[in-house]
Amino acid sequence: MEDPLHAGSIDEKLERIAEMLRAIADEEPWVRRRLTELRASGAYADPFEAADPLVSVVIPTYRGFESLRDVSLPSVLGQTHRNLEVLVVGDAAPPETAEVVRAFADERLRFHNLAVRGPYSDDSDRAWLVAGSPPYNAGVASARGLWIAPLADDDAFTPDHVEVLLEAARARRLEFVYSKLRAHLSDGSEVLVGEFPPRLGEFGLQGALYHAGLSFMELNLSDDVFDVPNDWSLCRRMLRAGVRIGMLDRPTVEYYPSYEWGRRARPMERRHAPPPPDPMVEELAAARGRIEELERQLDVISSSKSWRMTAPLRDAARRARERRSASS
Repeated sequence: MEDPLHAGSIDEKLERIAEMLRAIADEEPWVRRRLTELRASGAYADPFEAADPLVSVVIPTYRGFESLRDVSLPSVLGQTHRNLEVLVVGDAAPPETAEVVRAFADERLRFHNLAVRGPYSDDSDRAWLVAGSPPYNAGVASARGLWIAPLADDDAFTPDHVEVLLEAARARRLEFVYSKLRAHLSDGSEVLVGEFPPRLGEFGLQGALYHAGLSFMELNLSDDVFDVPNDWSLCRRMLRAGVRIGMLDRPTVEYYPSYEWGRRARPMERRHAPPPPDPMVEELAAARGRIEELERQLDVISSSKSWRMTAPLRDAARRARERRSASS
């Protein structure tokens, strides 16, 4: 039997090797065992059966203290599900972040700032893929809730975000549930983002709510090596592990594009932005315009009774007659 590592083209071989390395980095067998152990534990049912479960909202932040103040925190603190703890974790954030959190004077709010940011790659694209991973993981590790609700510091929950996702998870016994996002793109347009089953470009972690027992599945700094966004990587690993996932077919998050953690557009913005203009299409459009203008001028000449204006038509007709006579 031919060794699969030596079969096919070089690209195919490299792809298989990359898949093997990804499976090793994701620790897939260990994750499946942990999931099995979770489901067999006595505490597994608590998130589904508690009368008023505590939900931990985790918000990593870097320099987004203004959007944290104006967008994300007001949307969280105004949730219809009131039993919340809100964990804001700084990625070595500036002092203004602590001041913003303190000013809300809400006992459900907690702030912790990491001493060191990242570490991330010097390449801005690679850094963007995994930005926020350490503060998010730190927030989840300190969460006391039965459910985890992620949020970015520049996005907003709809007022019933937690309530409706919690209701769907508990009614359908889902370990991970997510909604559509209403994406507000930089050109002022809006699109709905989200499909089931989830896929890259049609999923955002800020639209999710998941069983706190899954907190052993973290955001990975190594995702930049595989050119994969950290939130999609987490969802992909949950899918491969067999986590019970469902979707709510309505938007419960207002997503606002931001380049706080890198210059590259987010996948959903690239996915839904209009394609760049095609030079060939532009040239054809210009040619059609010229033809239309010539046809307009020809109509004017044809309908004119001016001897001078109709002279070109009469000359063209004469030359055509002469060619026919010469060929006969």
